[in-house]
Amino acid sequence: MSKTNNQNYFLLFLLLIPNFLLANAGSPMIWFSFLHLIWINFIIGTFESKLLAEKFNLQNRKWLIIAANYVSMFVGYYFIAPHFSLVNGYPDFWGMKSGVGQYELGGFFIGFLYSFGATLVIEFPFYWLSLKTKQKGWKLLAPFFLVNLFTNIIMLTIYFAIVAFAAKWN
Repeated sequence: MSKTNNQNYFLLFLLLIPNFLLANAGSPMIWFSFLHLIWINFIIGTFESKLLAEKFNLQNRKWLIIAANYVSMFVGYYFIAPHFSLVNGYPDFWGMKSGVGQYELGGFFIGFLYSFGATLVIEFPFYWLSLKTKQKGWKLLAPFFLVNLFTNIIMLTIYFAIVAFAAKWN
């Protein structure tokens, strides 16, 4: 097996291990969100900046794209997602009170959907300020939306993998 495959399996193991360690020091979702808040936002912002520059030929100030990710993740995941999950009848967005098999995926998806909307609203001013050459219309909006959609789908998939094994559809 190649070194890259071993690294990929190790990364997958690290991402999924909270599902199997059922410790009571916080839910796997909340612990992963701390990692997301502290480190993964830097990676996402760097990746988004690179995508904008290379795929859409939009030179940008990377630090503003990174800052946008920190701000939107903090507001979206710690305030917007839990609030709208609660308003829609799912009081435990973070899985802190749910036992194995009790976490409700409906609240997870509702919270994630609202946090994605908040991400677009929160990050847009940062994105616009980051552009070295201002664009208008679809040339401004399409890259922003597509890059955010792409990275949010990746994060949704990771968070879903963390909660899905110990959750129920309702």
